Amino acid sequence: MPDSADSFSSLPETAPQGRSCAESMRRIMHRVQPLPEDCWEDISSLLRLREYRRGESFAEVGDFPRDMAFICSGVFRSFYRTEDGVEYNKTFFTEDTFMVALTAMIRGEKNLINIEALCDSRVLLLDYHRFTELFDRHQFLERLTRKVIELEWAKKEIREIRLVLNNATERYRFFLEEHPGLENRIPQYHIASYLGITPIQLSRIRAKLAAGDER
Repeated sequence: MPDSADSFSSLPETAPQGRSCAESMRRIMHRVQPLPEDCWEDISSLLRLREYRRGESFAEVGDFPRDMAFICSGVFRSFYRTEDGVEYNKTFFTEDTFMVALTAMIRGEKNLINIEALCDSRVLLLDYHRFTELFDRHQFLERLTRKVIELEWAKKEIREIRLVLNNATERYRFFLEEHPGLENRIPQYHIASYLGITPIQLSRIRAKLAAGDER
């Protein structure tokens, strides 16, 4: 995917928003494992600020993904598209979270999922292979990466179990819990697709909850 000159820059030259986002990224990583200053300097030297317009793809089926991303602002969705063009939303990514086509990245295989911006968004990109080259110099960084992946897989498993075992109303409540405020930022049909229901069913669930009916 080409990078336009007006939407892509290396971190040292970015506006204060980019530096602020980098500090947010550092705080998130620090919660998992504290980062020594020299390690963070090596990581931050690899960061690039990128803006995505609504509808622009971060990853597409058939790509060999290179970058992982930390979201500064905006919303992305990952989704599958069937041969007849029907789309099924799998995950949403919002501010202060990492975003990556993980399976394809780790295995070095073609990507099997699409990821696109649902609104104008800004992210920090980090080349995954250049990042892993830092493991020799900062051995604990590999442990940190493994911890992050384990946490994400655990969240993924819990999400999938709830989506399969819970009824539609419970699934919507879980969505609200996992993504506070997101229901007011994206079209309702995207939420319905994620929940595996129709927009009409979602509208009825929202109306019931608004009326205080918790069933």
